[in-house]
Amino acid sequence: MLEGSLGAGKTTFARALLRALGVIQPPEGSPTFAIAHEYETASRVGVVHVDLYRLKSEAEIDEAGIPDYFWDPSRIVICEWLSMWSDFERAVLKSGRNWRVSLEASEDVNSRDVLITRPGP
Repeated sequence: MLEGSLGAGKTTFARALLRALGVIQPPEGSPTFAIAHEYETASRVGVVHVDLYRLKSEAEIDEAGIPDYFWDPSRIVICEWLSMWSDFERAVLKSGRNWRVSLEASEDVNSRDVLITRPGP
């Protein structure tokens, strides 16, 4: 889960993580408009970058098939803005397979304060 205000660097962090996982990315950037982008790593592990920012209701999460990504143990899900949807966030946290990366802009425009935690169910 990637958390932080607009412009905090969530998508930049996600793209760096995708590169570290061996994903060759097209230049489309954040999946804000597509909601989710699916990738496959060199080791054939599926990775999905999800951005829930533009959704209008939690019902849209189900309609888009997003829960399937989270319940598939063979996938890594990088999700932005999960905290906007408290019911879905609680369901995701129950799996216990989560890391929260909180990003904040710092005084130096070229750096970010990053806090990585392991939230419990």
